[in-house]
Amino acid sequence: MKEKLNILLITGIVTDEHDPKMNPMIRFMLESTGRFEVKITEEFTGATAETLAKYDAVFINYDGKANVGTPFVGWGANTEKALYEYVGNGGGAVVYHSSFIKGEPALPEEYVRLVGCDFDFTTGRKSPKLEVIVDMNNGVHEITRGCPQSWMTAQEDFFVNMTWLPEAPVTVLATIRDDITDYTPEKTQSHRRSEFENIDLNALPGINTDQPVAWIHNFGKGRVFTTSIGHGPDTLKRPAFTGLLCRATEWAASGEVTIPYPELGGEKRLRCWPYYLDMNWSEFAKITSF
Repeated sequence: MKEKLNILLITGIVTDEHDPKMNPMIRFMLESTGRFEVKITEEFTGATAETLAKYDAVFINYDGKANVGTPFVGWGANTEKALYEYVGNGGGAVVYHSSFIKGEPALPEEYVRLVGCDFDFTTGRKSPKLEVIVDMNNGVHEITRGCPQSWMTAQEDFFVNMTWLPEAPVTVLATIRDDITDYTPEKTQSHRRSEFENIDLNALPGINTDQPVAWIHNFGKGRVFTTSIGHGPDTLKRPAFTGLLCRATEWAASGEVTIPYPELGGEKRLRCWPYYLDMNWSEFAKITSF
């Protein structure tokens, strides 16, 4: 058996539309593979190079806003510098969901380079659709080898029109189609219809194109995996996403991929999420609180 990889899950402030069960669920999912040991910190401010030295990768689930209307709170210049140096010197990083959004004004451009793209709501947007088909690039990297060709999210955020950095070329692992028909009133959530009224939908940047939602790149000597999807438990429990996240985390932490995608045929169809444990749903309910 391979030695376990040590992961530091960095969280603490995540906008309040996100389910607080996500962090313990992510830890449970990763550890279910037998490949990871995961620690969670809700206060990363003050972390140093010594703090990070014991970990093979950081898993960032932190967007710095208590809700969409509150100011962004960063970790402070010294901690951010320690993070960039840690990854740049060969540490791994997973940037999860809303964590990829650039925090203003606290996070510097170095965070944009860590993520691999620049995204905020001045040039980008959130699609109004919630259930989206994810198309996987299953021949582009070892992480996606053997993955399903496509699968569907549930209650998801779909962010559109990132600015890609020429100095940080990414390998796109998964995309979602940003279709103009998803912006019509009959398909748009009632509280968002006003955003798309009286505008030329054809002029929306990125409309009717395939938009990346999961990618990898190198940051110095380090490996970074970013996923802009993964809003809540419903998407996290999709077998394809479970496999993608576990395999990509292993790659970020070690440079190799040994964890399989979940196989749910035959008797394995009775396995409950996260599918890597030989456990049925009744057994799962007895040991979890989420």
